[in-house]
Amino acid sequence: MEPLHPLYYHYLTILDIAFQPIVDIHSGKIFGVEALLRGTETLGFESIAAFFDRLYEENILYTFDIRLREKVLEKFCTIQGYKNLKLFYNLDNRVLEMTDFSKGNTYRLLNRFDLDPKSIVFELSEHNEILNIDHFTRLMHHYSDEGFCIAIDDFGIGQSGYKLLYHCTPNILKIDRFFLNAIDTDPKKKLLARNMVQLATLMGCRVVAEGVESERELAVCKEIGSHLVQGYFVQRPTTDCTLIAEHYLVQTLPFKEERRSPTNQKIILKRLESLKSIMLGDSIETLLDILNEKESYLVPVVDNAMHPVGIIHEHNLKAIACSPYGRSLAQNRSSNLSALETYIEPIPVVDLTMPLETMIELFSLSENAPGVLIVESSRYIGYLSAREMIEVVHERNLIRARDENPLTRLPGNFRINEYIANVIACQSDAAVIYFDFDHFKPYNDCYGFRNGDRVILLFAELMHKVLSPEYFKGHIGGDDFFVGAVVDEKHPFEKICEEIENLIVTFSDAVQAFYELSDRERGCIVSEDREGNIREFKLLGVSAVVIKLGKDSTIESGEHLQRTFAMEKKTAKKSPNHMSIIGN
Repeated sequence: MEPLHPLYYHYLTILDIAFQPIVDIHSGKIFGVEALLRGTETLGFESIAAFFDRLYEENILYTFDIRLREKVLEKFCTIQGYKNLKLFYNLDNRVLEMTDFSKGNTYRLLNRFDLDPKSIVFELSEHNEILNIDHFTRLMHHYSDEGFCIAIDDFGIGQSGYKLLYHCTPNILKIDRFFLNAIDTDPKKKLLARNMVQLATLMGCRVVAEGVESERELAVCKEIGSHLVQGYFVQRPTTDCTLIAEHYLVQTLPFKEERRSPTNQKIILKRLESLKSIMLGDSIETLLDILNEKESYLVPVVDNAMHPVGIIHEHNLKAIACSPYGRSLAQNRSSNLSALETYIEPIPVVDLTMPLETMIELFSLSENAPGVLIVESSRYIGYLSAREMIEVVHERNLIRARDENPLTRLPGNFRINEYIANVIACQSDAAVIYFDFDHFKPYNDCYGFRNGDRVILLFAELMHKVLSPEYFKGHIGGDDFFVGAVVDEKHPFEKICEEIENLIVTFSDAVQAFYELSDRERGCIVSEDREGNIREFKLLGVSAVVIKLGKDSTIESGEHLQRTFAMEKKTAKKSPNHMSIIGN
């Protein structure tokens, strides 16, 4: 490489590097960091893009970029635990056009810092149009052959994204912020992002939801199957490496009972097959030994951080296994047959905590995959075959059917208790609501149990109609109901309380249709009490205890919550609006 002009060496001393974490979207464990350039404005440039345009115009883009990589790597190595992280580095695709481009420079830098090539992820963006796709593909294969990971950045906003995906399957795909901004309220964006995730997953790519700025956006990104997340909601870019943490999102675990269900996880773990994996750098001979030793027909392939990169199927190894010279060829490092990557096939990779429906959806879209690889905190833990997946769904449905209330078809006590346990463990802001009918026994005694069931069904229907569809709704039994809701910008605690009060009023009005005209006009039932005395009983209503849980809540367990509900129920029934609110 040509030496730089002293001015640009001076630029290197002024420029600084900020890092932004990229974390596992389910566990919050840090996966890697993206290196971002800082300080170009102090050099007189309007933007980072303008700075790189100048380097390109002066034909020193590649030479400067190599020096910049050295600076980035040096600072990256000051991050605690950097050996276990991936470094995402934005590669201006125009460096490939520079006349002084040469191979091996990054590899030599990595040797100097004792880093594995797989720890580097080169991000390719669509911001600069790729004019020669064939030349670009050859060079990308060069980076891949040297062991580097490839990511497509800003996917979906340019003209060449899907073309890149076709010609050079990346290891990682980063969905552009445009599709994630307000994705929780924009069905079209959600559909497009879901399709991108599905396509990438089927091709064996990991997906980063980039630019996530709210908990609602994060929840939808989890729902559609994203593996990783990056954005201001996780952490803003920082030039202080001591601020890079090992875990993030600890207080933002999801509340919907469909997600992160311990029951689903237990069922999956029970049926999970712990297939022995092979490392990317291992030999074909090691692969053959694993197949023979375990009498297995497929082997998962992982990198040095135990992140799955695909599977190798036995039928693809017939050229080696059935040949008398197969093992000799495998041992010959100059043979094409010695390249383990040659035989890797993509397979859906799903997190243990992912919604079961999403797992099934990703698997069903893959025509040739025999199953899915299961990860926890991005690390491979086992294999779930298609047959076992069917058994998981069947067992889960049986558990749901046993727990479901036969009258209202709402989740019963098992799932309600599971929901409460998750909310308390997460310590994020949530509202939990207990409902109890007022004067239900006199109504039952007077009008009969069949009409009592009709009233219970009425309340269940009104819950669905009046309350947000995102709330968890359960039937404890009899005339007792439960609702859980995430407290956030979309559903602040005050708004949730308003919805509950609206439900109470709506039920009190609607239930009058279940009385005879004389009782409605009188505003009460005249009947005998348990001692045989004639007395008046008020018309049906419902009372609610609303409790806000979170970091500041004193509720420590499900039993504690149930005791609080029982105590506050009396207060709610005496209140003018039939509500007892704790924590507002």
